[in-house]
Amino acid sequence: MTTRIGSRFAVSRIASFAMAETRLAARAAPGVLRHLAPIVAWATAAIGLGAIVGFAAVVLPPMGAFGIVAIVAVLLLWVMPEAPLAYPPLIRKTFYVMLVVNLCVPYYYTVQFGGLPWISARRIVAFALIMPFLLAIASSSEVRRRIASRLLASPLILICAAGYLVMAIVSIPGSSLAGESLSALVDSLLEWYVPFLATIYVVRDEKDIVRVLKVICFCGLINSALGVVEFCFKHRFLVDVFPKSMLVSLAESNPTLQTLVDGTASYRNGIFRAWSTFLTPLSFGEFEIIVIPIALFFAIHRQDLFERCLGWTVAISGIVGIVVSGSRGGYGGFLVSMLAFAAIWTIRKALNHRTSLAPALVGTMGAVSSVIVFALILFWPRAHNMVIGGGAEQASTNGRWVQWRAAVPLIESNPITGHGFAHGGFDIGSSIDSYVISLLVETGIPGFVLFAGIVCLPIWYGVRAYLTDLSEAGALGGTLACSFVAFTFYRIVLSQRENHLLIYCLLGIVVVLNYGYQMKRAKEPRSLRARRRTYSHPGEPGLETA
Repeated sequence: MTTRIGSRFAVSRIASFAMAETRLAARAAPGVLRHLAPIVAWATAAIGLGAIVGFAAVVLPPMGAFGIVAIVAVLLLWVMPEAPLAYPPLIRKTFYVMLVVNLCVPYYYTVQFGGLPWISARRIVAFALIMPFLLAIASSSEVRRRIASRLLASPLILICAAGYLVMAIVSIPGSSLAGESLSALVDSLLEWYVPFLATIYVVRDEKDIVRVLKVICFCGLINSALGVVEFCFKHRFLVDVFPKSMLVSLAESNPTLQTLVDGTASYRNGIFRAWSTFLTPLSFGEFEIIVIPIALFFAIHRQDLFERCLGWTVAISGIVGIVVSGSRGGYGGFLVSMLAFAAIWTIRKALNHRTSLAPALVGTMGAVSSVIVFALILFWPRAHNMVIGGGAEQASTNGRWVQWRAAVPLIESNPITGHGFAHGGFDIGSSIDSYVISLLVETGIPGFVLFAGIVCLPIWYGVRAYLTDLSEAGALGGTLACSFVAFTFYRIVLSQRENHLLIYCLLGIVVVLNYGYQMKRAKEPRSLRARRRTYSHPGEPGLETA
C-alpha cells in the first residue's frame, strides 16, 4: 500500500512540474516571439519580394519590373527614421536640369548598354532628381509637411490628380497588355507625378515661379529656332546624329519611334512639317500654344525691359513655330487661348481703371479681329486649309469619327475601370487621335472625369485669381489658365502625351499659387477681403478702399 501511494505521489508531482513549466513557457512565449518575429517577418518578406521581383523580371517588360522594385524601395524609404538627408540646393539644381532636358532634348536621344533596354537622356536626369527628392521626402518630416500643406490648399486638384493615378492602376488588371500598361504607368509616375511634387517643393514664392517660367520661355525659344531651321532646310537634322542601323534597332524596340525612320511622315500635301525636338509635329504645335500665354505674362505684366522683350520674342517665335509645324489643332488652340486672354485682360483692366477707355477699345478690337479671323478661316481657301484642312485633313477628321465608333462598344462594355492604361489603340485596332477617346477606353468614365478636373480646375482658379487679385500672383494665375485652355482644347484632337510633363509642372505652380492666395487672404481683415486691390509693382497706383 505504501509503495502504491508513493508511486501516485511521484506521478502527480511530475504532472504538476510539467504544468508549471508549461505555464512559464507560455508566459515567456510573447517575449521570445517579439525577438523572433522581426527575423521571421524579414525572412518571409525577403522570400516574397524575391519571388515577386523574379517573376516580374521574367514576365514583365523592363519598366514594369523596375516599377515593382521602385514601389518596394519607396515603401522602405517611407519607414526610414528622421535623418538629415534633405539637400534642397541639389534638388533645385537637378529640377531645373530635368526641366530643360525634358523640354529641349528629343525623347529618342538614348543609349544602350549590353542587353539592357534603351536609356534616354530624359530618364537619366529624371533619376538624378528622383533619388535626392525621395530621400528628402523619406527622411524629413518638414519636407512632407511643406508639400502636404500646399496640396491641401487645393483639395480638388489633389483629389483629381490622385484619383486619376488610382484609376490608371485599377485599369491594369483588365488590360490585354498588362505588362505594357504597367510600364506606361511607371513612366507616368517618373515623368508626370514626380516632377509635379518636385515643383511644389522647389517653388516657394513668386520669384521662384517667375524663374521657372523664364526657363520654360527659353526652352520655347530653343524649340522654335530648331523647328524653323528644320523647316527652312526641309530636313530633320536632329535625327541625323544617329546611324541608320541604330535608328532601325531603336524603332524595333519602340514602335512609337517608327516615324524616325519614315521620312515621308514629315510631309503633308507636299508641305514639310517641322518636328523640332518632338516625336510628332502635332506635339510641337501643342508645346507652342502652351508657352505663348506664359510669354504674354512677361510681355504685358512685367516691368523689366529685358523680360518684356523676352516675352514678345517668345510669343512671336511661338506663332512661327505653330506655322512651321502645320498643326491644325495648334492654330485652333492658339486662337481659343488668345480669345480667352483678351477677354479676361479686358475685364481685369476695366475693374482696375474704371474711367479708362482702353478696356473698351481692346475689347472692341478683339471682337472685330475675331470676326475677321473666323471669316478668313471660313471663306479664304488658304486659311481654311491651314486651320480646318483640305482633302487629306478631312480624311484625318473622318478617321477620328471612325475611331469614336470603334471605341463606343469598348466604353460601354467596361465604363468604370476601362481596358488598360495607355493602350487604348491596341483595343480598338488603330491609332487614337483624341485624348477623350483614350481616357474613356483606357481608364473609363471616372478616369476621364478626373483628368478633366486636372486640366479644368487650373482654368477656374486662374481666371478667378486674374479677376479678383490685381497683384502679380493674380496675373500669373490668369496666364497659366490660358495655357490650360489651349492644352484642353487640343486634347480633343490629340492623344500624344509628350507635353504632360510640362502640364504637370504648371499644375504644381497652380497649387503653389493657390496656397499663396489662401495665405494672403487669411492675413487680410475680413472686412477688406472682398474690396482690397493691390499691386506688387512699384510705381503703379493701388486701388484700396478703407
